Amino acid sequence: MAKKKVRGLRKSSRFASPSKKKIIPIKQITSRYNFKLASRDLILFALLSIISFILFTVSGNILYQDTFYLLSIIFGFISVAFLIVFLVIIFSREKVKIRKK
Repeated sequence: MAKKKVRGLRKSSRFASPSKKKIIPIKQITSRYNFKLASRDLILFALLSIISFILFTVSGNILYQDTFYLLSIIFGFISVAFLIVFLVIIFSREKVKIRKK
């Protein structure tokens, strides 16, 4: 008789188990690259929000006004998110400096 092949159960590594949490070191968060990246994105989206708001007030067509108003709100929320990231980097950097002393 021919033998039947049986495949064993495989553990799927797609999903991380809840017991294993990835710990991110503080030095990785406070690196100069992340600081420059967060500040650059904060300035970029703040300027885009201001430009969209100015175009909202200047434009005469209702379609353009609605579009620029929506863009200014979206860019404003994104810039607030980058402001939070920027503040987290600054405070964690201060925490590292206090630990070294």
